Amino acid sequence: MNWNLKQVLTACLLGCITLVQAQINYTANDTVPVYQGHFGYGANMGYYPPWKDKEVADIATGNPALGVAGVGVNSLRPALPEHFLEQWGYDVRIKEFEHYQNIGNRNNTIFVGYPSDDHRDPTEFCEGTHSEVFDNMYLPIWDGGANGTPVNEANYYANYLYKMVTRYKDYARFWEISNEPDFDYTNHAWLPRGAAGSWWDNNPDPCQNALKAPIFHYIRMLRISYEVIKTLDPDAYVAIGGLGYPSFLDAVCRNTDNPDNGSANPEFPLKGGAYFDCMSFHSYPHIDGSLRNWSNDINDFVYKRHSDAAANGVLILKKEFEAVLKNYGYGQNYPEKTYIITESNIPRVAFGDYIGSDKAQYNFLMKALIQVQKEDVLQFCVFNLGETKNESAASSEFQLMGLYKNLNDVNPYEQIINSSGIAYRTTSNLLEKSKYNAEKTEELLLPDGVKGAAFVDDNGTATYALWAETKTDMSELATQSYSFPPSLNVNTLLVKAWDYSKTGTIKTITGSRLQLTGSPVFVSVR
Repeated sequence: MNWNLKQVLTACLLGCITLVQAQINYTANDTVPVYQGHFGYGANMGYYPPWKDKEVADIATGNPALGVAGVGVNSLRPALPEHFLEQWGYDVRIKEFEHYQNIGNRNNTIFVGYPSDDHRDPTEFCEGTHSEVFDNMYLPIWDGGANGTPVNEANYYANYLYKMVTRYKDYARFWEISNEPDFDYTNHAWLPRGAAGSWWDNNPDPCQNALKAPIFHYIRMLRISYEVIKTLDPDAYVAIGGLGYPSFLDAVCRNTDNPDNGSANPEFPLKGGAYFDCMSFHSYPHIDGSLRNWSNDINDFVYKRHSDAAANGVLILKKEFEAVLKNYGYGQNYPEKTYIITESNIPRVAFGDYIGSDKAQYNFLMKALIQVQKEDVLQFCVFNLGETKNESAASSEFQLMGLYKNLNDVNPYEQIINSSGIAYRTTSNLLEKSKYNAEKTEELLLPDGVKGAAFVDDNGTATYALWAETKTDMSELATQSYSFPPSLNVNTLLVKAWDYSKTGTIKTITGSRLQLTGSPVFVSVR
């Protein structure tokens, strides 16, 4: 039930409630907040006993009071699951989030969901498997203050969100609804349109996806999230949860939260796209097909395992999500969504036929951070801040994709930084106070084989990120000569390499000509 202002005031006069908010009367089909902040150089924090969350944040963002440099992170992606808050209390992480803010993190992304056992829907939508959705989600979201708050406490998911967002809204900008709800256990998400069982043509079966529930229930989560979060913080972004598959997004956009069949009616009037204003996705180019193409000529794959192909893979996936949303009117009939990437990286050690080298990883991260800003992505969160195994013990590339070496193997503040951490810090330190500038990038007249972008700070000072495009499988070797156009009147180049945040070295070059390699450099001009 949605109460109007007169009903709320009447309830107040009757002494029924002590606190009210005027519930929203709009959706993401009507409006999307304008983002005013700078790009987020983010990270997933991870869990590394005996490290505490504050200590992990210190080595992510830096803590000058402790002499900790960090790796340039200015935005974090922690989780606040319901089962955790129900066990330990809703205030349990307030001090940690205050610390994150105090050391410089802004516009954090919090992913939510995951009910306690008492609040989990007992229905086995997939026989023999419990779901990850909440019970009572189809009860009214609001009750007008019958129990002291405007939210309906019997709607467990709505009540959890109300209590949590009330406490943590000052520390978050993006609320990600679940993590990878489209995780596919059966390889149906990859199937093209027309293939048997494809998610483009069939709603994901509860046994196929991570929530173990019908997609209508996930759309219901989005709807409840949008109403509760926007009521409490209209400037926040409600993000669909870290998707990897455009086919799942299509299923969200073509269905309502009607639990019977996803069809529209007066009770369930809008499809899923109305209930999120941020498209959050995950990109792992080494496993999503970005680094190989099938060739009928050789009846095998042709590989392109290098950092530029990997960075381009992130952009390709974003365009695939954009195409789905455009097909449902977003950016045309409805406001365009915002975009964030909440997990991404490639390995620094090769497993099987995957890409994997130190240089490929740090080149990828730098190029991805630069390229996604050209495509209006607001935040990029690396997976993961720290590694979880030593190289000799690792059995999966995901155990060796951190900005620090194995944090489980060292005491707090005895961490060892990877080259990727140095490169991440360099990129963030040099660009975090600047914004991508398309006009100045066009002025560079970049030739084929040279990639880059111009970034301009609030004082109008430009920094140019430039590199030679890698093109050879399993190689980061690339060279190109580039000269700034005469129209820019460049006489001197000040060049900072990928490891500038460690070395502090600035190379001065007289003239406007620069020899580039496959690793980005950051150039200011005189």
